[in-house]
Amino acid sequence: MPLNGGCEVCREPLVDGACPNAVCRLVDRDFTQIFTVSENPEQTWQVIYRYKYGEEKHLADDLGRMLVEFLAGNRAELRRFDLITSVALYIGPQAPRLWNYLDLIVDVAERLDDSWPFEADVITKVQPTGRFLGIGVEERRAIAERDLRNALRVPVPSRVEGKRILVIDDAYSEGFTMREMARVLRRAGAAEVAGLVFARRKGA
Repeated sequence: MPLNGGCEVCREPLVDGACPNAVCRLVDRDFTQIFTVSENPEQTWQVIYRYKYGEEKHLADDLGRMLVEFLAGNRAELRRFDLITSVALYIGPQAPRLWNYLDLIVDVAERLDDSWPFEADVITKVQPTGRFLGIGVEERRAIAERDLRNALRVPVPSRVEGKRILVIDDAYSEGFTMREMARVLRRAGAAEVAGLVFARRKGA
């Protein structure tokens, strides 16, 4: 049961009886719930921002440690997942950055605790899509349902068929990115998809 009467999906406090995150309210969101590593979203977002946009790559160590501590602290609930992977990022000639910031965090986490079923490249993104940072909800949804949806692939469906999958992302703003990751995984045969983010933050 969500704490303090919050959303049953992401545990965000309700506003007028409903979750403020658009995707949590959709019947076809395709993911079951969102777990959040940090309860200090602004502080954590500053670290993520420096890491992701300032390319302070050493901060992967801090974020990887946070991830492992969260997994260990919630082992009873999270051990049901058969596979843990990251949101698909496009790394190519037209990419805004040529390094996979999520995989770097997961690499650190795996070195710290290899008892978790981390796997890379479960979902791939074959082309760039529009940036979500600084745009409105409807614009985000349009990019997600058009550009992002068309760019996602599950290269080896047998890796996900029948499995419960936990997908890592840096932040949860409205849920459109996570919805598309869950959608492609579910259509490839995954039994369940849930998200694990470092912070919940609007506009991230």
